[in-house]
Amino acid sequence: MDTVKILHCADLHIGASEAILGEKSYSRKAEALITFENIIGLAKEEKVQLLLIAGDLFCSNSVERSGVNRVLDCIGSLGVPVVYAAGNHDPFNSGSPLYSAKLPENLHILPEKDSSFYFENINTRVYGRSFGEVYLPGEPRFTLTPDSESINIMCQHGEVRSDLSSNYNSITVEFIDNCKMDYIALGHIHKRSEIARRGDTFFSYCGCAEGLGFDELGDKGVYIGEVGKGRCDLRFVKTSLRNHEKVTVDVSGCEGNAAAAEKILSDLHAKYGDGFTDNLYKIILSGDVSDGGFFDTSEIASRLNGTVYFAAVTDNTEVRRDLEALKNEKSLKGIFVSKMLERIEKDPENKRLRAALNIGLKAFTSEVDYRED
Repeated sequence: MDTVKILHCADLHIGASEAILGEKSYSRKAEALITFENIIGLAKEEKVQLLLIAGDLFCSNSVERSGVNRVLDCIGSLGVPVVYAAGNHDPFNSGSPLYSAKLPENLHILPEKDSSFYFENINTRVYGRSFGEVYLPGEPRFTLTPDSESINIMCQHGEVRSDLSSNYNSITVEFIDNCKMDYIALGHIHKRSEIARRGDTFFSYCGCAEGLGFDELGDKGVYIGEVGKGRCDLRFVKTSLRNHEKVTVDVSGCEGNAAAAEKILSDLHAKYGDGFTDNLYKIILSGDVSDGGFFDTSEIASRLNGTVYFAAVTDNTEVRRDLEALKNEKSLKGIFVSKMLERIEKDPENKRLRAALNIGLKAFTSEVDYRED
């Protein structure tokens, strides 16, 4: 067999919840398990011959047993080899929910020491090791020599970096060069990488399968395709049920919270199409508002949350004012503006000062006369 068809996934973090979502955190938590079910369905549909899970299948070793049992049932239903390298969130030790569980015959968990599994029917050997504790030092080179007669794949959870200083299984380019694998399926970094190559070794991060916060934006998914000697034809397939998106919306000219909410929804629909309501959004308001005007971000978020799955709103609008005229006013506001403009003039590149001026101006919903006795 010249190639093997694989599905490479990682970092599902089943059992994790996003506290920012409030009551919706419970349903969102369940969606990670649904995403895993969908990945198994995708593997069946695509007739993959090998499933690789590169760590952090669970958010911790304290995950609910019902979720663990569902994961194991799904894996058992696949009928092809599944290789798992446990990660730092769910290290494989006596506390692991997988340690004493009745595992399906097709699930192969890599131990903490360098190891391999050989699957004769696909002439493929899978190498790697699991985290046994929360931290795992990197190693300068893999201690096992690959089999030149078979397809050699490594499944690892760790950080590709220039040295071994990380506590999360440093994987250096020297390690990649020396391991002589055909493909390395990586986990731990939640952002997908493009397929990279050093010599005859291909490697990549598939990223997480479902975003867990607004630092994990856009489509999330898996890699799927053919791997062989000098060949790596993998494509990215989206699996995320919902995306986290960060969007800046210009609300200049919007009079009031209702108008701002309508403008936001219009922009989201234009950018993401009819499915925009399924996503989670961090909305940043930009533009100018009239003198004395301001937006209630809580009200705007409430209006949006009646349409989209979740929205949080931040107000970065600026108040239209003649600052030079305002600083000469004999008022508390005038003194504030004068002092702030002096500081900005001394440090014009300091964005925090400009933001402080804007926030301070919005705090003045009415004039406060400054009188000298």
